[in-house]
Amino acid sequence: MGSIADLLGDQLRAGLAQLVDPDASDDAPGAAPALSESRVDTAQDRAREAAMEAVLDEVELDPADARGELTLRGDLDMDDVSLYAVVARVEREAKVTLTDAAVEEWVTLADLLDAVTDAVSNH
Repeated sequence: MGSIADLLGDQLRAGLAQLVDPDASDDAPGAAPALSESRVDTAQDRAREAAMEAVLDEVELDPADARGELTLRGDLDMDDVSLYAVVARVEREAKVTLTDAAVEEWVTLADLLDAVTDAVSNH
């Protein structure tokens, strides 16, 4: 059985790409970032994608409807169990640690994704 990205196809990839880098279309075509910056961005992108896939596995949300301003507990109806299932999966897949204090501060999907990016950057 394939990953959720394989199951949902290009629609998921497009939605994830927009969440990972909303300004991607503004980049000059063919512009290559510095080597060290490329490695960091790649790790951050993979971590954000893993986080988004974990969220999609926990909630009923069409990937095309995913937006950063969606609230975790309100719009996505996540409880502590589903939120910590996402945290555990992200920590395992991205090899980072997310503190309980940080998790408690998350209100929106963007907060979660930004925290994952920050954790990878500081790792």
